[in-house]
Amino acid sequence: MDMESFFVIPFTIGLIFLIISLIISYTRWFMTLRIRNKVRLKKALSIKWLVDSLAEVFRECLLHMRIFKVNRRLWYMHTSLAFGWFLLILAGQLETICKTGTFLSSPSKAIFLDFYVRGYLETGWLDIGFNYIMDILLIFILSGLFLAIYKRFNAKLLGVSKTANHSSTDKTALAFLWLVFPARLIAESLNHTVYGGGGFFTGFLGNLIYLPENYYFLSDAAWLFYSSVLGGFFILLPFSRYMHIFTEIPHIFFKNANIEALHDDGITNFQVHACSLCGICLDACQMNVKTGLMGQSLYFLRNLRNGKKPKENSVMNCLMCGRCKQVCPVQVDTLSIRMNERNRINGKMNYDFSYLDEASWPAFPSKIVFFGGCLTRLTPAITEAMKKIFMLTGEDFIFIDEYEAICCGRPLLLSGQYEAFREISNRTRSKILNCNPALIVTTCPICLNTFKNDYYYQVPVVHHSQYLNSLIKEGRFIPQQNGIKTVYHDPCELGRDLGIYSEPRNVLDLLVYLQNKDYTPGDGLCCGGSLADLELDVEEKRQIARETIEQIVTNDTQQLTTSCPLCKKTFQMAGLYPVKDLAEIYAESMITLPVEKITANMKIRNYSNMPVNR
Repeated sequence: MDMESFFVIPFTIGLIFLIISLIISYTRWFMTLRIRNKVRLKKALSIKWLVDSLAEVFRECLLHMRIFKVNRRLWYMHTSLAFGWFLLILAGQLETICKTGTFLSSPSKAIFLDFYVRGYLETGWLDIGFNYIMDILLIFILSGLFLAIYKRFNAKLLGVSKTANHSSTDKTALAFLWLVFPARLIAESLNHTVYGGGGFFTGFLGNLIYLPENYYFLSDAAWLFYSSVLGGFFILLPFSRYMHIFTEIPHIFFKNANIEALHDDGITNFQVHACSLCGICLDACQMNVKTGLMGQSLYFLRNLRNGKKPKENSVMNCLMCGRCKQVCPVQVDTLSIRMNERNRINGKMNYDFSYLDEASWPAFPSKIVFFGGCLTRLTPAITEAMKKIFMLTGEDFIFIDEYEAICCGRPLLLSGQYEAFREISNRTRSKILNCNPALIVTTCPICLNTFKNDYYYQVPVVHHSQYLNSLIKEGRFIPQQNGIKTVYHDPCELGRDLGIYSEPRNVLDLLVYLQNKDYTPGDGLCCGGSLADLELDVEEKRQIARETIEQIVTNDTQQLTTSCPLCKKTFQMAGLYPVKDLAEIYAESMITLPVEKITANMKIRNYSNMPVNR
């Protein structure tokens, strides 16, 4: 067997193994998709869906534009390796077509073209042009490789405070990946040492190296080494985090078809393997307050990818605040995937709500049903404020859970007990609808999120900040500025989940001196008191709350305001600043005004223009 046939064997074996592995994995995962998601995919099939998905593949798989928003050095590192390698393969294919005159040739031809054309007299402008282009692209990739290596020693230069602790398989695959491009540089340089030619970079290096004739075999050895490194990387790829290189593509197509990972093992597998374990989510995770914690999304997803069932404490020890999902460059739905595991652990727990006798629930028809929720029982000042507001504006309302606790079921849902949640939510829904309301108002973002996305009400459900903002817009309330320097905290479920940012600020801007009018959607910090995490102790929650407060306040802040009873209670526990809910400030302003001013613009309201449910 001659060298031309021998040295490509490692590359060919690795490539064939990779292709077979991808076909088997993708077919197996696709076959386990739920029928609902297959129907969604079928409905999504269109030219627009195809074009939009391909554009996102180019934008995110090659250019990594979401990482650009995180840090430009980090973006350059990722883009130079991904887009640079893509361009190197593309340019190699074009050069192969130009030099061989055939459009279809083996993959090895384009990858190892310099080996096949060595000794070929390069005199034309096309030859020189391709040499220069290939050298520029190789330098581009090597510069990114340098940053990747440097990141191991100084990650902060690339905007990363915490780096991932990768598995031995991932580290081995990384070593092969890092060797690919130096191996190519060595092979091409030695090739030009022996046979001449080359571009301004590899040709120059080749001229610098002197090889006696009896050492010319080193050129062939370098090509064999390059082929072996590529083959080794291809074999390791399906078992490592670099599976994301190819899996991101179907993930984007599925995502743009609105296919969800919740309750779907097939899509979960696609999303888990689309995660590159880049570590960007580690900086966003506020659970870093616990040293040695391995339950963050990165490690949670890695365990799933490796076929390991995560331990219960790592599944449950998560705030479920959504910050990791928000910053993920690949947009992996970490929350739904974690909910799948919570359901696996807790879904079969026994429950019995038969003691909740629906027949004893009287119906009190009211235009507005005010639902305080469980947590407002810990913060009665909020409900008292809302009652004052309703009464002073002359609303026909009922405080439906004033005398008995009624739960929306969110704690059960977050723990993974879907059947128990459905049981309690059906009862709560029936009790609310028995009042025949035109509008449902709640002060709890947790309840609001549940009502909007899991209850399927036919009447508008709004947060109290939206309701209060509507009073101002309609001229039913004349604001009075008190000048207190106030910082507003965005609750996770109100902001990140429901996108309600402007309404609370619109109201507060008229009542206090609001110090943070501007906001970045999705960038809010969790208070630390999340119902989703029962593993954190009180001191750890208090520490998260303190760190959140310290990041959002200024030197002269006098008051912290939020619009969530859980956030208020948690921030009060931190003991750093006076904490008030939006409703309390609103009610205080109302009762300082003369009654005639409060009631001057009262009129019959039409609730049909309130925000509709999702």
